[in-house]
Amino acid sequence: MPISVRRSFIFICSLVLLSACQHTNQQDLEVRRLDDDVLATWIAKASPQIAKDPTDYRLQVLFTEIRREDNGRAMLHHHNYRADAEYQYPASTVKLAIAALALEYMQQLSGYGVTIDSVMHTEPLLEGDTLVSLDTSAASGLPSVRHYVKKILLVSDNDAYNRLYELMGQQYINKRLTQLGFTNAQILHRLDRSLSPEENRATNPISFYDAKGKLLYRQSAKSSTALPARPITLVGNDYLKNGELQGKPLDFSQKNNWPLSHMHQLTQMIMLPETLPPAQRLQLAKADLQFLQQHMAMLPAESTSPTYDKAQYWPSYVKFLVYGAEKDAQIDPNLHIHNKVGDAYGFLLDSAYIKDDCSGAEFIITAALYVNKDGVLNDDNYDYDTVGLPFLKRLGELAVANARAKPPSKCTEKR
Repeated sequence: MPISVRRSFIFICSLVLLSACQHTNQQDLEVRRLDDDVLATWIAKASPQIAKDPTDYRLQVLFTEIRREDNGRAMLHHHNYRADAEYQYPASTVKLAIAALALEYMQQLSGYGVTIDSVMHTEPLLEGDTLVSLDTSAASGLPSVRHYVKKILLVSDNDAYNRLYELMGQQYINKRLTQLGFTNAQILHRLDRSLSPEENRATNPISFYDAKGKLLYRQSAKSSTALPARPITLVGNDYLKNGELQGKPLDFSQKNNWPLSHMHQLTQMIMLPETLPPAQRLQLAKADLQFLQQHMAMLPAESTSPTYDKAQYWPSYVKFLVYGAEKDAQIDPNLHIHNKVGDAYGFLLDSAYIKDDCSGAEFIITAALYVNKDGVLNDDNYDYDTVGLPFLKRLGELAVANARAKPPSKCTEKR
């Protein structure tokens, strides 16, 4: 068995073992545990087409039920449908990891008087770079780690991700992820920039200033050591490069690797840190953790800094599960969705912790699929709106309906 597959298998097994340990007092729980085939049932209801051939769609789903004991202790039970069965391009879901690590990283600079609100300048390094010393989306007009994290979580901003990637560097990011138990993670590149692997290993000089312009700390440019090469990972039948078809599948072996199980566990790590061993928890100040949790749920229109045009960034813009990112979706005030989505190359992904005020239920659901009927990548002709987003919407609706079908419930289920 290949090492990557073995590690994923071990992770899934650990989820099962953890679940078994946490359910020794199952008979005392008010709500019964879901049947083991629950995900297959939901998938078939959400899309018979996808359920018929999940391999073609690279479909993967993880679902964690959360029950609370009288003392408030969370009891978890995990359900797995093909998680980590094959490669999924993680797209923007890696931004949540970078945002969380950046908040943690900044604590190392506190001795210099640097905080997440310090003014952050990113100096040029690669061809095409310019000095980044302003951010017109911020009330102050100045860039900071706090503001970059906000933009990542509110609208999945690519530039904000790149600035935080450059702050920490590839080597630090992957080492820290491994320490936290994400042993298959490889964050290898900036987003929305065509750069070589060598260029992506190089990260910019960065300086931090106080509000009066006094230099607090300057970090030199970094060059990370190359990570071990991954096996060739082919996706699709063909791809466009410089407007021309290449006549072969696209190799993803030098692109980011962030498996579904990692997405799911990171959501658990942020929203339910007490359910994981201390070594697998982010070392965040309470205020930073709350800031992260809050902005995972915040809608673009709820933000005052930055502010967003509602026509371009509608309420469900980054809510795939339950709402399908539909522009006219009616936001349910009883649902609190803390999540991170991704979409690129025909891959659609969402990992969400959802709490329902109607039923009091809590759960984590992470899903990914590939929707690219013509098999050509980089042609911007993907089946997001016709296949992928409707599926994720319905899958989320079924998870919510399941919660609300179990008493007590303060709301009448209308789905």
